[in-house]
Amino acid sequence: MDKLGYSRETQKLIYAIMNDISNSFTGQDAGKKAYSLDLEETKKQLKQRFLEVYDMQPLKSPITFFSKYLEKNKDKTVGEIEKELKETFIKSLQSTLIENKTFSLALNTLTQNQANDLVKWLLETCIYYDVPLKMDVENLADQYTKAYHYVCLKNKICCICGKEHGVLHHYDNVARVGGYKFDDGRVLRVMCLCDEHHNEVHAIGTHDFSQKYHVVGIYLDDRQIRELKKIHKGHFQAFKEDKWNI
Repeated sequence: MDKLGYSRETQKLIYAIMNDISNSFTGQDAGKKAYSLDLEETKKQLKQRFLEVYDMQPLKSPITFFSKYLEKNKDKTVGEIEKELKETFIKSLQSTLIENKTFSLALNTLTQNQANDLVKWLLETCIYYDVPLKMDVENLADQYTKAYHYVCLKNKICCICGKEHGVLHHYDNVARVGGYKFDDGRVLRVMCLCDEHHNEVHAIGTHDFSQKYHVVGIYLDDRQIRELKKIHKGHFQAFKEDKWNI
């Protein structure tokens, strides 16, 4: 299991994106401080939506889990188990919140991987709803580009021209993994292209296409692969989901 705790910079980024999503939905300019009530409602809805697509693996019986831990360590002093006791309590508390379709964003309640996935998903949401962001976009450029490509794949929109009914294209040659039958989605970069640009990339080659349009495709995580398998039939045939150690 990953260690609980993520960076304050990531937390600030999460709050900044949530703030601008709230502003977008209420007609406020990006970067302004969102109205408190609207922001709280936005956070609530975003957390619920995130939990629908991301399995945070809460404890099945958090209260029982914590009680058993206390029983097991009843002969030890608080000083002896202070760190472990704190982590066990946090896990139990977070699991209880998740059971109620929410979760804490406190620095010691998420792993860095969980926080990174939340940022990724929030950026995907911004692109899908055309939410303007007022922040240091330079630091977000790579994440934003990846989120853009994923939204294009999910909605079958060409990442070059924006045409609908796009198809999934492997930027990296599928022969590298032995063909489509052995592609699990984790090794090769992908993008979404319309018929015109799909034909073009095969006609001029990947290198020239990349030089012309400045695109290289993206690597996918398990959540994205799982979602795209339903949309782009026949792809990622070798995908077998691992149990998440969250």
